[in-house]
Amino acid sequence: MYKLEDIRDIHLEITSRCQAKCPMCPRRINGGPLNPFIHLDDVSLETFKKWFPVDFIKQLNSLFMCGNLGDPIVSKDTLEIYQYLRATNPNIGLAMHTNGSAKDQDWWRKLAKENVKVTFGLDGLKDTNHLYRISTDFDKIISNANAFIGAGGFAKWHMLVFKHNEHQVEEARQMSKDLGFRAFTTKHTSRFHNGELQVIDEKGNPLHKLEPTQKSADMISLVKESQSETKPTIICKAVKNRQLYVSACGNISPCCWLDMEWIPPMQASRIDYMDRIGEFPNLNTSSLKEIFDGGYFEKIEKTWGHTPLQECGKQCGSFDKLGAQFEN
Repeated sequence: MYKLEDIRDIHLEITSRCQAKCPMCPRRINGGPLNPFIHLDDVSLETFKKWFPVDFIKQLNSLFMCGNLGDPIVSKDTLEIYQYLRATNPNIGLAMHTNGSAKDQDWWRKLAKENVKVTFGLDGLKDTNHLYRISTDFDKIISNANAFIGAGGFAKWHMLVFKHNEHQVEEARQMSKDLGFRAFTTKHTSRFHNGELQVIDEKGNPLHKLEPTQKSADMISLVKESQSETKPTIICKAVKNRQLYVSACGNISPCCWLDMEWIPPMQASRIDYMDRIGEFPNLNTSSLKEIFDGGYFEKIEKTWGHTPLQECGKQCGSFDKLGAQFEN
């Protein structure tokens, strides 16, 4: 596995908080009540400086903010951390993924000045985006995107495609061009389990259903077939990209998929991880150097030679080629 001095990219979850209630997000139970297993955390500028020494920041090529649970724009010190990173390492690439439905236009203009590339999760147009991005405001998102783009910001429109919005892909693509977005991508999710998902409110009352596209259904079938392999070949993206993932509570792992903090205790991949790895290195109790010197990453890598961790097999196994088929 890589060494501390080899790390070039950081994937940071700056907060586990979010104003949205996306039905497939592990923060929420089908878009309704907050998942009781979730801990709400934020990374302040002060904490960030403690976790990441100046010399380490200077060796980085990039830092990307995107959460398993939270949205970077909800956290208090997001802009200040980007400003600190830009001042400390002028050549670092900075980026984030967000629903875009928070902060004012002035904040977005300041973000653009730090040369932060932003991917806006916009899953349709005004009449459909809220069906998945529950509690977000389409008009506010577009207003924020306009302010960001107008100040010179690089913006990308990323659209999750469902049965209810697949007819809008080309219209959304054209709208992205008209607004000045630099790129437009789509993705068909594999998070459906039983063909559809009943969305509920905070009290458990049914709201509407989400249904997969045919591409999503095909992908789910192919993934299930591939997961029957007993020994997939692991091609670790984190090793390839020399990446490190850090959660809002300070947990460190090679990638976001191995951050067990957000996975419910009884889920099979968590049980597998705890049986075979059994530790959660954390920057609040150990330094980066101490964690790397402690052999945690080597313990994960050793599983690849016989029977990989379930999550490693699922995300970076021999069937990883499926991902490219369903995103463009």
